[in-house]
Amino acid sequence: MQIEDTHGLPVAVVSVREALETDWETWRGRVAVVRVGNPPAADRPALRAAGFLPKPSWLTWIADTRVSEEEFLRGLHRKERQSVQAARRHAAASDLRVEVLPLTEPLLEEFLGLYERQMARMRQALPVAVQQRDQLREAAADLYAVCARQAGTLVGACLSQRLPEADLVRLRFSAVDERSRSHSLARVLYMAAIGHARELGFGRVSLGNDPNLYGHVVEAGLFAFKTRLGFRPVPSQTVHPHRGDDSADLVLGGPLLADPALLLSYPETADEGGPAAPLRMELFTAADDPDASRYTGSYGGEVRVRVLRPAAERDESAPVASGASA
Repeated sequence: MQIEDTHGLPVAVVSVREALETDWETWRGRVAVVRVGNPPAADRPALRAAGFLPKPSWLTWIADTRVSEEEFLRGLHRKERQSVQAARRHAAASDLRVEVLPLTEPLLEEFLGLYERQMARMRQALPVAVQQRDQLREAAADLYAVCARQAGTLVGACLSQRLPEADLVRLRFSAVDERSRSHSLARVLYMAAIGHARELGFGRVSLGNDPNLYGHVVEAGLFAFKTRLGFRPVPSQTVHPHRGDDSADLVLGGPLLADPALLLSYPETADEGGPAAPLRMELFTAADDPDASRYTGSYGGEVRVRVLRPAAERDESAPVASGASA
């Protein structure tokens, strides 16, 4: 067993044998998650019976660009279409200038300054774009930036990378200032980035990759936002074969993991090599009557609510599961 500090979250990384033979209730409060890396298919039923959830370790968010923006918008929920329209109206009324530009060194530094200020406002930030500054410089020829300026000041930007071999444009990083965030400028930027990808002839766009545990580095609300914007989460290895694997998690919770937290698990049919099925959302909360719809967004798969309690309040039964769909 190894206890890893995963950006401040204590995670116990264990073997299948340790997962099945350890009384994890005694570890509640010491670790937030117990994880088995790349569990063999033959061991997954036993892991499930012990409360572990086989899942892709990373999720990639994918959407089809469609033949036109009108068709793309028709695929969104009515309320999301209204949100996009409202964001665009506010941008126009605020005299924001939105344009698509090649990524130059000065623009990259200007973006990273905005990005770092956004990270500073977050509860648990992981400044990946800053860490990948050199990679972004090297890939600049394949990147474009959708920029929003007000009186010459950069108030929002989205960096996107063309990946012709995958017929994909990857919306890699975005940032907006605090005032623009409250008026949904991100929606304006994303729609412009998707539109440019469509103009370039790409069939798909990606809204990035997330670790498949929302409630720590990335919050549950981000999951809902991405689904409402028309993106669907898939195992990262199905898009980037060398950038993803599987794990099996037992979520114990605790103060360092937000409430709610969520992940997407494989259905039981995946253990048997059956036909592919949508991933299942597992929502973890200590609330007595949680409103899962606040966090599911437009996710169309099965949703199970698992109620977490401190050890002293728990009985011997498994977490409560709900078969409600989003």
